[in-house]
Amino acid sequence: MWFSGICAVGAVLAIAAVAAGIEPRMAGGMQVTREQWLVFAAPLVGAIAVLTGLTSIGLRSHRPWARWCFMLISPLILASAAGFTSIGAVPWSLGKVAVIVATAVGLFSAWLLFWQRASLLYFYRIRQAGGGMSSRR
Repeated sequence: MWFSGICAVGAVLAIAAVAAGIEPRMAGGMQVTREQWLVFAAPLVGAIAVLTGLTSIGLRSHRPWARWCFMLISPLILASAAGFTSIGAVPWSLGKVAVIVATAVGLFSAWLLFWQRASLLYFYRIRQAGGGMSSRR
């Protein structure tokens, strides 16, 4: 749970560093201008920071919706990669890699959070204890 909180803080710091001109701008291993990074990558990084922060808060407070917050990250990356590639904002090779990685990570996360025995037991106990909204499997 702490990892997702650290990830959220790191993402916000990365956006601030690029906005201030401190950090070099890279997108998928490719050098991009500051404006390109702030227009295309920063909103995605910011949304991921919000979702990882909510995941951290949800796990810390034993809420079953935490796994849904985490699961929204992969489709968000997938949609962004497909959208940016279709309008020509990112090269096809970068968009293809982002789609493949987001799909693989999303499938693994779904298995881990919704079908893996220890995770099912954890969220079942939360639901039984009345930890927030009821969740469906």
